[in-house]
Amino acid sequence: RFVQAVANTKLAQQLGPSEPYQPYQAKLHKQQFRSIEDGFPPNNTSCTELEQKPLDQYKYPSYLKDLIACLNEGNALNDGTSDKIAHLQSSLEASLQFGNYSEKFCLLLHLEEIQMEVDIHRYDMQNVSMFRDGYNKKLLVLKAPGVAENRPSVLKGDHLFVSPVEGQPKYNVPFYKGYVHAVELDQVKLGFSEKLLNKFVNNMKFDVEFTFNRLPLRLQHRAVILAQKRQLSHLLFPCLSYKKSLLSTNQELHLYNRNLNNNAEQKEAVRQVVAGTSRPAPYLIFGPPGTGKTVTMVEAIKQVLRCIEGAHVLACAPSNSASDLLCQHLMEHVDKRNIYRMNASSRDYRTIPEDIKPVCNWDEAQDCHVFPRKEKLQSYKVIITTLVTAGRLASADFPQGHFSHVFIDESGHAVEPESLIAISGILDMMDPKTNVNGGQLVLAGDPKQLGPILRSPLAVQHGLGLSLLERLMHYNPLYQKTNEKYNPQFVTMLLCNYRSHEDILRFSNKKFYDEKLLECGDRLITHSYSNWNELPKPKFPIIFHGVCGEDQQEGRSPSFFNTAEISVLIYYLKKLLLENQGKKGIKTLPKQIGVISPYRKQVEKIRQAINMELKDLMNIKDLKVGSVEEFQGQERRVVLISTVRSSSNYFGIDEEFNLGFLNNPKRLNVSLTRAKALLIIVGNPITLSKDPYWNEFLEYCKRNQAWKGYKHSGVEDGLPIAMLSALNINDQPADNGLQDSYIQQQVEPQWRYEH
Repeated sequence: RFVQAVANTKLAQQLGPSEPYQPYQAKLHKQQFRSIEDGFPPNNTSCTELEQKPLDQYKYPSYLKDLIACLNEGNALNDGTSDKIAHLQSSLEASLQFGNYSEKFCLLLHLEEIQMEVDIHRYDMQNVSMFRDGYNKKLLVLKAPGVAENRPSVLKGDHLFVSPVEGQPKYNVPFYKGYVHAVELDQVKLGFSEKLLNKFVNNMKFDVEFTFNRLPLRLQHRAVILAQKRQLSHLLFPCLSYKKSLLSTNQELHLYNRNLNNNAEQKEAVRQVVAGTSRPAPYLIFGPPGTGKTVTMVEAIKQVLRCIEGAHVLACAPSNSASDLLCQHLMEHVDKRNIYRMNASSRDYRTIPEDIKPVCNWDEAQDCHVFPRKEKLQSYKVIITTLVTAGRLASADFPQGHFSHVFIDESGHAVEPESLIAISGILDMMDPKTNVNGGQLVLAGDPKQLGPILRSPLAVQHGLGLSLLERLMHYNPLYQKTNEKYNPQFVTMLLCNYRSHEDILRFSNKKFYDEKLLECGDRLITHSYSNWNELPKPKFPIIFHGVCGEDQQEGRSPSFFNTAEISVLIYYLKKLLLENQGKKGIKTLPKQIGVISPYRKQVEKIRQAINMELKDLMNIKDLKVGSVEEFQGQERRVVLISTVRSSSNYFGIDEEFNLGFLNNPKRLNVSLTRAKALLIIVGNPITLSKDPYWNEFLEYCKRNQAWKGYKHSGVEDGLPIAMLSALNINDQPADNGLQDSYIQQQVEPQWRYEH
C-alpha cells in the first residue's frame, strides 16, 4: 500500500481551486425554428474602390453533422446512412492528389467548421445583463470577459445573438442579432433593432450566443477550388524544374544586409530565389529556430525587386505581427512609394506599429481603411498582407502574370488551404514561353515546429494539420535529402543559430536537426547566466526542477493547473527579478523573461501569482506568460517552462490518464528553443519520463548534473508502464463530434481574429 500526500506552500493554497470542478456539458445546438430580429451594423469601416468578384458561402451540407456523429460512435441509422458513411470514410482516407484536391480539402474544412461551431458555444453566456452606452443611446453594452484576449474573437462588424430570459414564449423564442460597433477591453458595444431597444431597460437579463466570422473559411474553399481550375498542379505537386535562371552565371548579388555575406546558407537561399531555377516548383527556406529565415526572405525580396525587371511581389504571413515585421524590414531599403501594407478592414488602427503607418491602407481624412482601385495597387512593387487579406487581391482579378513572386513567411503555421488564398488567382505558374520571369512561390518555415492550430481531431487525422511546407518536405522527392543533403535548387536549410547558448540548443539540435545547427549567437548575451548561483552545475545554463505536485481543476474549466509548480516558478522569478546577477550586479528585466505552460488554466494561475507576489515591480506587465503556441516565433533571454501534469493517482490508472500536450515532439522543440541564455523547466519527472522525448531530455539534464528538487524514487519501478504505453495519449474521446474539442478544453487557443 502507498500513502500519497502533497505539501503546499501558502501561495499554493491561495491559488488552489476557487470552486469544485464541474464538467462542462456542451449543449448540442440543433437548428431550431427561431425568429431573428436583425440589428443595425456599424457604418462601413472601410472605403472600397477595389472591385471584388462575389464570394460564395460554401456552407457544409446539413447531413454532415449527423454522419460525423455516426462515424465516431461506429453505428449507422437504418435510412441508407451507412452508404453515406462509407463514402465519407473513403473520401477522408483517400491520399491527397491533384485529382481530389478540392474535394478533400473542402470536406476537411467542413469538418473543422462543424467543430468550431461546437467550440464557440463554450463562451455562450446565460442570464447576463446589458446596459445602454453612455455616449450613444442606440447601443447596448455587454461585458464579455475574454474578448480582450480573443477568447472568443469579437471584431467590429461581427455579430452575436441574444434572447431575453424572462417573459418569452416556450416555443419560437425571439432572437435578436446584435452587430459589434466597438470593443473596448472586455466591453462589447452592440447595435440591435428598434424593437429590442424600445422594450429594453437597464440590467435586463439575456442569454447570449457567440458566433465566428466565416470569411477565412470561405476564402479557403474558393482557393482550393480555384487551384484545380487554374491547373496549379506543378506548384502543388511539383515533379520538375525548367532550370531557367534569371541570373547570368557570374552575376554577383550586392546584398543590402552585409551580415548575410558571412552566412553561406543565407546567401545561397537568396541567390536561388532570385535565379528562380526551381520554377515552376516552389522554393523552400527551411529555417530552424533562431536561424534568421525572415531576414533571408526579406533580402531575397529586395534582390528580386532590384534584379528582375517588372517584378511585382506579394509578401504574406498568417498573422499581422509577422506581416508587420516583413514590412518593417522591407522599409529599410525599398522606396516607401513602392511598398503597400494592406490591412484588413477589421484591424484596429491603434494596433498598427507607428513606423509602418505611412505605407498602410489608412486614410486619415476618412478615418478608415481604404482599398484602392486595382490600377493603383498595380503601381506598387511589393504588397504586404496576411494570408486571409490576400483574398481581396484574388477577388480583384489582377491581369494574368501581374504578380511575379509570392513569398509566404511562417508558412508552417498555416493550413494548406490558407496558404492557397495567396496563390490561387494571384500567381500564375512559370511558363518558358508565356511567363518567363514569373511564377515563383517561396515558402519559409520550419516543419519541426508547431503547425497550424486546429480544433477538429478528424480533420487533423486526415491531413488538414499539415502545412503546404511540411507536406512538400515530407512527401515530395524534390525536397528530400539525398546523401544527407538537400538539393539547393529547391530547398536551403539555414544552419547558424543566432539565439541560444550551445547547451540549450544541443538537445533540439540532436533530436530534430541532425546536429547540423551551429551556435553563432552573441556570447555576451548567450553566456550571461553561465555563473548564476542557482545553477546546479556552473556554466551549464539549464535547470530541471522536479516537483511532485497535483493536477487540479476548478469551476467549469477542464484545463489543468498545478500550484506546487507555480510556487517553484515564483521562487525563481524572485531570484531573477529582485537579486543582482553576475559581476556587474544587474537585475533581470521583466521583458527579458518568458514563462510557458501548455495549459490555459496554468497560464491564468501563474499570472495571478505574479500579480500577488511581484505586482509592485516596475514594468512587471512586460513579463509574458503564455502557451507554447503564443511563444512560437518569439525569444527571451530567460525562459521558464511549467509542464503541469503530475497525476498523483498513479495506481488507479484508467483511460482518462494522459499527458495532455506533452506527447507532442514539436511542442517540446518550440518550448526548449525560445531561450537565449537560461532555461528552467519545472515538472514531475515520473510523469514526464513516460514520453520518450521528455525522457531523453531528462537523461540529458541528469548527465549534466542540471537537476534540482524531487528526483525519481523507487516508486516508479512499481508503475504499470505497459498499461501506460498502451494508451494513446493524444486520443480524444470517440464521441467528440458533439463535444468541445480537447484543444479548446485544455489550451483554449485564441480564435483567429485577422480577417
